[in-house]
Amino acid sequence: MRILFLSILVCLTPTFAAELDALRFMSGCWEVKEGALLTEEQWSKPAGETMLGASRITKAGKTVFSEFMRIEKTVDGFAYRARILPGQPGTLFKMIRSTDTEVVFEDPTHDFPQRIIYRKVEGGLFARIEGIDKGKPRGVDYPMTAVSCK
Repeated sequence: MRILFLSILVCLTPTFAAELDALRFMSGCWEVKEGALLTEEQWSKPAGETMLGASRITKAGKTVFSEFMRIEKTVDGFAYRARILPGQPGTLFKMIRSTDTEVVFEDPTHDFPQRIIYRKVEGGLFARIEGIDKGKPRGVDYPMTAVSCK
């Protein structure tokens, strides 16, 4: 039985690696400017069954929002963990769909957003958060352009 389990585990490992590697299009540094707001996001390359990310929004030279993100392997596949408060475990959004140009994560029990989408577009990365907010459908788009990771 143990040999069968190990054989299955060895066969699945490349699949997980390939699935995470498909998200390589997210790697790099990205930003979007909207009036006085600057949103910056940075993602590491896939390695060690994870991708690490950080995001911040600044206005008039002050950080008004920041979060750390992690795409990680779980028992059910991959998930996106968003952590806003230090020392807290964060919210886990399960990967529900993935291609070489788009990935969708979802947690229907979260307040807002319930869905996080990343899509490769010409010259950049398109991100969207969406769901129900105070009883009404809501979505926020982040059409980001590639920038230097200096």
